[in-house]
Amino acid sequence: MMEQIPYACGRLGELAQDIRWRAGQLPALREADGAADLRQIAQQIQKLVSALSESVLLLEELDLPKVSAYTAQLSAAVSGFHIQTPDYTKLVSAFLDWLAYIQPLLPDAETKTVSAAAIGRQMNHVRLGYYPTDPAHVAYIRRALIFPAGKTVNLLDPCCGEGNALSQLGTGENAVTYGAELDDSRAEAAQEKLDHVAMGSYYFSRISRSAYHLLFLNPPYLQVYGGARSEKRFLGESYDHLMMGGVLVYIIPYHRLTEDVCRFLAAHFARLMAYRFCGEEFQKFRQIAVLGVRKPRAEVPRVARLLELASLLPDKLPTLDQIPPGSYPLPEAEKAVSLFQGARFNVRELQEQMRRMGSMLPQRSALDGQEKRPPLPLTIGQIGLAGGSGLINGLIACDAPHVLKGRVVKAVRRRTGEQYDETDGSTTTELIETTSNQMVFNVLTPQGVKLLA
Repeated sequence: MMEQIPYACGRLGELAQDIRWRAGQLPALREADGAADLRQIAQQIQKLVSALSESVLLLEELDLPKVSAYTAQLSAAVSGFHIQTPDYTKLVSAFLDWLAYIQPLLPDAETKTVSAAAIGRQMNHVRLGYYPTDPAHVAYIRRALIFPAGKTVNLLDPCCGEGNALSQLGTGENAVTYGAELDDSRAEAAQEKLDHVAMGSYYFSRISRSAYHLLFLNPPYLQVYGGARSEKRFLGESYDHLMMGGVLVYIIPYHRLTEDVCRFLAAHFARLMAYRFCGEEFQKFRQIAVLGVRKPRAEVPRVARLLELASLLPDKLPTLDQIPPGSYPLPEAEKAVSLFQGARFNVRELQEQMRRMGSMLPQRSALDGQEKRPPLPLTIGQIGLAGGSGLINGLIACDAPHVLKGRVVKAVRRRTGEQYDETDGSTTTELIETTSNQMVFNVLTPQGVKLLA
């Protein structure tokens, strides 16, 4: 048994509970046989189909293709079910059979664990780690890009690893590369290949918005952060670093092209295309690359649905080597990146910034070393301010050398006053205190310390 429940198993358990409850409601709704009840049945059927479709992708993530195929067949059958069928027994029985079939994958209600033997390659820890995009597939992506002639473009990778992919994309072009990396050793390696590296978590970095021409996003897979999958959260938090017309390259396992991710992509990007990796690379990690061009937000349900369907038939997707050359030109508008700071202090990045600036200290003027005299004699008030602030402290060279130090003290003045009461003709005496600032100079002379107030 595993102590930590994989996200796919936990989510599958939630969907199984929902499917069990909704399927159990169907016979009673059918027996009522009212128009309102038929509408309610149609709504329940639609929700059941949606839950089964999500389960298909979760089972693909668990590397259980036979169970996933069985679930997809059930989803298709339920989608075509005629709601006016008199008897719902076979439909409910089909759901119960499916629930029994996937039961070994679900977390135990008491122990909150799941059987390690039931979840295939999900137990392979390498899939939870770091694996960069291989150079051959980066070359295919590079072939699809057009860099504007004579313009400087900014390239960003929010989880750059050792910087190999972004460096390969920008090599030979007038490009400035920016990468963020959580792991210190990989970030150190990336600094040898990229122009700028933000060390530490991307989520706590400070990076300019709408300033980048290309966003290369190959996020960690299968991780959950703050209740959200890392693939989706990286997309949601990093997409607006792109300027309008900027190009997104989003690399994820095809089974993570879920309904919510597809809706987000369709709302924020135009010209969306999905390509699967070639040969053994696809067999190892099931990766696809989704390319798109940032546009103003607008919901496009049809495009979102087409993307979602593509995730259900990954073998039908074109391979990345089939991407048309020059199909994604980068914007020609140049934009300075005014903010790029990592979550952790990066000494090397600071050194580079200081080198470019020449110095972070203000330059001394030639007048600083000259003797300065006021154009007019100082007033008493000005002398007091200068003395109290310490600007004239120090050695006074004259016939009787002395050291002058000024300071401001609080002076309290007390006096008595009489107040006459007209009602009874009495007179009272009161003590009145007045507090004021007083300038005091301590003067050190050959004869000792003298106090000037």
